[in-house]
Amino acid sequence: MKKLLVVSGLTGSGKSQVVQILSEQLKSKIIPVDSLQIYKNWPISSNWPKTLQNYELIGKYDGLKQTITSYRFKKDVLQILKQKDNYILEGGCCFFLNYLINSRKEQFDEEQIKAADIQASKLLENCGDPQALLKQYFLNYDDSINISDRYRIQKALRFALLTNGQSITSPFNEEDPRLCDELDIRGFFLTEPQENISKKIYARCDQMIQQGLLEEFYQFYQMLDQQEFRVTTPIGYDEFVNLLKCFQNIFEGRYISNRRAEKQKREYVLKFIQQFYIKSRQYAAYQRKYFRSNLNQFLWIDNRNINIPQLILQYYNCDRQEYESKVASPQNEQQKNEQSSKLLGKQNDPLPPKQIQEITYKTVQGFIDQ
Repeated sequence: MKKLLVVSGLTGSGKSQVVQILSEQLKSKIIPVDSLQIYKNWPISSNWPKTLQNYELIGKYDGLKQTITSYRFKKDVLQILKQKDNYILEGGCCFFLNYLINSRKEQFDEEQIKAADIQASKLLENCGDPQALLKQYFLNYDDSINISDRYRIQKALRFALLTNGQSITSPFNEEDPRLCDELDIRGFFLTEPQENISKKIYARCDQMIQQGLLEEFYQFYQMLDQQEFRVTTPIGYDEFVNLLKCFQNIFEGRYISNRRAEKQKREYVLKFIQQFYIKSRQYAAYQRKYFRSNLNQFLWIDNRNINIPQLILQYYNCDRQEYESKVASPQNEQQKNEQSSKLLGKQNDPLPPKQIQEITYKTVQGFIDQ
């Protein structure tokens, strides 16, 4: 059975660097399993690698014109996997990764899904209460989807339309083989304590702001019809829109003194960066929780190990029984439990560097002054 190497991990865990080393050693190409990197619109906020030479699918689609479903993504990946035996999957989006590895073929064909997705998108345009909309189209909806999770809202509505309100998840053809049944999948998940990863996430957020994240958001903001209900947006985009509107309101509020306006703008900037930090940190906690629940065939690796690529290659090259034994070992289970996000919610209001606050302030003020 052919092997498929999958390397995933928490946001900020350094999996991209590990994967690039493995790619050179195995002379293979990389397929990023990321719901944003497949679009050309967000190279900074989706953290594109420095060189794209060994990558497939990055920047393939225009996020302003189309939203790529997990179904479409899987179809693209399977087509690429037919071309070569030793591709590496770099898993960023845990939902896409689980769908790719563990799902069967959906009962509906691509044209049916596409039509339902377009209809769901139209229903969500100018929709002030997505929960009420789901209740209208789904027979037994229980408010289980967070209203901020735009992707899941449209996906649920899509399948409610396809199944006449019977299901908000995809019905599968049980006779269809799964990828994990056809390939010897060797999966690795890079993790470390929440406190460590949080600091790395904050540093990455700072770096993205320095690289031009706000300009990227603003370009998207200008091109996008603000009345349209967007499904796929980068972490921090909604908070950026709020920041921009706060600055605009102060700009239009001529009755406010300059000193008071200046103070309010500084406060808004600080709040925006803190929210950006926290949203990114919360996503890492969600990744950890999702993998523990849905991707049990992965071997967890402490990111503080000295030579992670060498360790991955050891269990990539060993026989299947040894790999499964390691995955099922008490040490692997302990690794999952010990690295849980116990500190989530206790690291409130991280303080961003003054330099990052100043960059944010000047950049947003520049947008307003244009």
